[in-house]
Amino acid sequence: MGHAPFFLGAADAPIDPPPGWRPDKLAAKIAAGAAFAQTQFCMDSGIVRRYAARLAEHEATRGCFLLVGIAPLRSAKSARWMKENLFGTIIPDASSSDWKSRRSRGRGPAHRDRADRGTGDHPGRRRVHIMAPANEAAVPDVIAEARKRLPQRKAK
Repeated sequence: MGHAPFFLGAADAPIDPPPGWRPDKLAAKIAAGAAFAQTQFCMDSGIVRRYAARLAEHEATRGCFLLVGIAPLRSAKSARWMKENLFGTIIPDASSSDWKSRRSRGRGPAHRDRADRGTGDHPGRRRVHIMAPANEAAVPDVIAEARKRLPQRKAK
C-alpha cells in the first residue's frame, strides 16, 4: 500500500476565552493527529487575538496552525443571518453598520482589514481562510487588498 502525505486538520470554533478556560477539545484533536485547525467565521480581531494567545499558552495547542474563517459580507442582512444561524460564527454588531456606511462607496465591510488582522503579530501560527458562500466574486478583491498590506517576500 502507498503512503499519502496528508496535512491533517480539524474544525474549531473560536471563543473569547473566559478565565480558566483550557483548549481541551482542540488539544484532543491535535493529540489524534491534527496539525492545523480551521475555524468558523470570526470577524472580531480582539477575540481572535485572545483565543490564539490562549492556544499559545498551552503546550498541547502551542504549535497548531490556525486558519481563521473570515468572509466578505454581502449585506447587513446576510451578516445577521450568519451570526444567528451558523454555529460558532462571531460577527460584531458593528459589521452591519460598517457594511451600510461603505456600501455607498461600492464596497462591503472592511474585508481587507479582516484579512490583515488575521495575520497580525501575536503568539501562535495564524492565517485566514476566506469563505464567501454565494459571494465568490468578492474573494479576488479581498486577496488583492490583503497582499498590498503584507510585507513583500524576497524571490528565491
